[in-house]
Amino acid sequence: MGILDKLTIALVGTLPHDAKQMRSWIERNGGKYSAKITKSVTHLIASKEAYKQPADAVQQATDLGIHVVSYDWFDDSLQGRRKLSAKKYTWAVLMKERRKKKELKRLGTLADGSKFRKGCEKIKELTGSGTSKKSAVGKPRKSKSFFFSTSTLVVPPTPFVSAKEDLLRRRAERESAPIETIDDFTSPANQSPSSSISNPKPVCSSLRKVPQAKISHWKEDYHYYQDITGFEYKIVLVRGGESLMANYHIGLLEGHTKPHVYWALVQYKPAKVPPVNDDGSHQHVQHPEATRLLSLVTKPTPVPELPYNGELCPRNSDFATASRSFRHAFRDLTLLSWEERFDTNKTLQKARAQHLNIEPFWYGKPKMGMPVGMLPQAMGLLTGEASGLEVRGDIDDGYIRGASNLPSINAPLTTNGIIGGSIHHDAEDLRKREVARMQRTKDREEAERRSRGQPRGMGVNHNRPMFNGPMGRPTVDAYGQRINYGSNGDYTKYTVPMPVGGGGSNRGFVAPEFAHLLGGGRRRGYTPFPSERDG
Repeated sequence: MGILDKLTIALVGTLPHDAKQMRSWIERNGGKYSAKITKSVTHLIASKEAYKQPADAVQQATDLGIHVVSYDWFDDSLQGRRKLSAKKYTWAVLMKERRKKKELKRLGTLADGSKFRKGCEKIKELTGSGTSKKSAVGKPRKSKSFFFSTSTLVVPPTPFVSAKEDLLRRRAERESAPIETIDDFTSPANQSPSSSISNPKPVCSSLRKVPQAKISHWKEDYHYYQDITGFEYKIVLVRGGESLMANYHIGLLEGHTKPHVYWALVQYKPAKVPPVNDDGSHQHVQHPEATRLLSLVTKPTPVPELPYNGELCPRNSDFATASRSFRHAFRDLTLLSWEERFDTNKTLQKARAQHLNIEPFWYGKPKMGMPVGMLPQAMGLLTGEASGLEVRGDIDDGYIRGASNLPSINAPLTTNGIIGGSIHHDAEDLRKREVARMQRTKDREEAERRSRGQPRGMGVNHNRPMFNGPMGRPTVDAYGQRINYGSNGDYTKYTVPMPVGGGGSNRGFVAPEFAHLLGGGRRRGYTPFPSERDG
């Protein structure tokens, strides 16, 4: 048994699906479809427009007592897998409920207004202000004092001012706040000498209202641009050096209104410690007040020692102009095009920094799972090689290095920088690998020489005495011979007799070559060496 068993359904009006599709659904769920309104029809599915006109089919169904329902009855029945009651889905019930809701909404608005007015009247009565006839301020009693007996104190009632009126009044006063300007209007020709001397009057000043320009924040008109991947074009670039970090904030903004307009802004925050010259002295930094006064005369040139806030393109620019200025500023600061921002192992950035001897800024990749932006470099455009500074598409893109006129883009390489330190570490690792390679080559040659039976190679002056002893030049060599040094750098060796006892002029000494004869006869059980045996 189907969901729509024993039901005959007709259609009229513009429905979410065409008649052919709905007919197949009706018949597939056990119902029957009728193209005309007859007595056998049980339900007529009508659109809102067809019921309001009303259409001929709706009028015929109403006369025959057929349920004129909305499409929601058909959809809910199929989704719920059961035949629903048509009473609450009929257009008569639905239109009645809508009229009731509108009436309740209208009455609710009137009721709220009535409650508000009654509350205001009650507050006026309690405070004794406004249009209340009874004043809450009592009549002051007559003073019994002799001095003040004739005076009568009159306290005027406090006028009622709503919070909204007070807020509007304060806002108007704040916006129209006057700026005092002194205008000397007293002319010396109109004054007599006596009056000018005897009655000196101060110079009068007139107040002239000058409208003040209200500077609005960019967030009132713009927000950060997001591409289709959800990446927000608000990036931070950092550069480390001998002092603290210097950083750049670059943003691509999009207008709130449509059609959208765009704007690119940049903010630079230098390191807190001034940079050091080659001779070790700190560079001179201009006083902030002097910088402010000079900026009134001419636009100051960006310097690496001072913060900088500026725009990369004019306000209300099109997307192509703003995006191009954003990418060019990124390339000036990092030596990478925007499409090369995810440089593996900093290969391109280190090669270009070493070529220009410039310490660039570094861009960190977003955290895992966060949007990284579109990657149009998949086609190979706007990317380059480590062998040069050129990037494919530079001519069409119109890039010229330094055209953005940003401060601190030509800082020299340092061993403490992010990129300079990495280059220094790579060079040190390369040197160590070269030394290790040369040592392995030397050891291999030495092993081959030993395998051929050749003596080990001796170093330079291997047979000369060592002069790096802790007590200076050695006086005895490894064999016990005395060393005598000459004035010209030569030396001679001689033997000192060993004390053995005896008499005569050489008593107690014997030559070393005869010392082995003093051992006496061979002890019992002694086995001579092969060289000591008799032939």
